[in-house]
Amino acid sequence: MLELYTPNYEVINTKERITIDLIKDGQEFLKQFEIKKDLLLDTISLVYKYLRSNSKIPQNVFKFFIGAYYIISRHPFAFPAHESKKEFCKKFRLPISSLEYCVEKITESLNYIVILDDKNFPYFLDLKRDINMNVIKKMAKLRVDREMMKFLIYNKPINSQILTEELVNESIFEHKAFPEELFRQLYEIAFKFVENEFVEYKNYVKLQNKYLF
Repeated sequence: MLELYTPNYEVINTKERITIDLIKDGQEFLKQFEIKKDLLLDTISLVYKYLRSNSKIPQNVFKFFIGAYYIISRHPFAFPAHESKKEFCKKFRLPISSLEYCVEKITESLNYIVILDDKNFPYFLDLKRDINMNVIKKMAKLRVDREMMKFLIYNKPINSQILTEELVNESIFEHKAFPEELFRQLYEIAFKFVENEFVEYKNYVKLQNKYLF
């Protein structure tokens, strides 16, 4: 009889089954604590992504569920979230150092960014998957495209800072895509979006100046 699965596929399939079993156990683990139930699914999903992105499963995987819950519970729209790490860890009987270790591993592995409010409390963002961030990226592209056309056709100067400020104002006050209290933090993120969109045009402008003038 022909072998239906290669050994490599069997290893992958086995790891997937183990991962699914772990996230089921992790869900039950978190339920024993006083958590926000509406954050449970996103927390489990975050751990699932983390486990799939790493070749090894952590020894004490349950503390990663706590770390993931901490990350999910501190999305910018949770502002103001001014519970200290000490208070948070006390609820889960987890050392602060363990929380910080798990949060660092997850955020680095999945490319989350950390922003701090004016009281130095952290909030976490997935720039690739966050719906509002993707909307702001698209808005940045549209604005840069429009301003570059004005520059190329009418030689109208472009100010990246003013462009970014207008983008952030529209994102916060018209689209409600970010908390108003974190205006400065969003400005820093949006400014990078705008600058990245200008890269392609800057190369074009160099060629234009070289060959057409």
